[in-house]
Amino acid sequence: MNTDIDQIKKVNTKVVTPLIVLSCTAIIAIFTYFKHYPAGDFFIIVFASVVIFLVIGLIIEKMLNRFLEINYEKALAERLEAERLEEEARAAMEAEGGEDIGTGDDQEQPPQF
Repeated sequence: MNTDIDQIKKVNTKVVTPLIVLSCTAIIAIFTYFKHYPAGDFFIIVFASVVIFLVIGLIIEKMLNRFLEINYEKALAERLEAERLEEEARAAMEAEGGEDIGTGDDQEQPPQF
């Protein structure tokens, strides 16, 4: 489970904005080129599309970062709750006079694939 939390933290959202800007602006540039727009109009349209898609890309990147942060916090809280429940179970076992359940590291476990 710890690797799941690490995977959430390692997601790279920095490429979202440039990818959106470059791909969408390229489509608009190709479209305006094949429609034979005058050079002045072509540059204005392409520049305006860069600005518009830059704003859209930044908004999407911020949303993704926020969603990933929320998921990371949830996963971390779940892990802490599981550890707390495990400690409570261990304390209850010891209070009943049972043997220490330990972590199971002393037993040999088969390899997992």
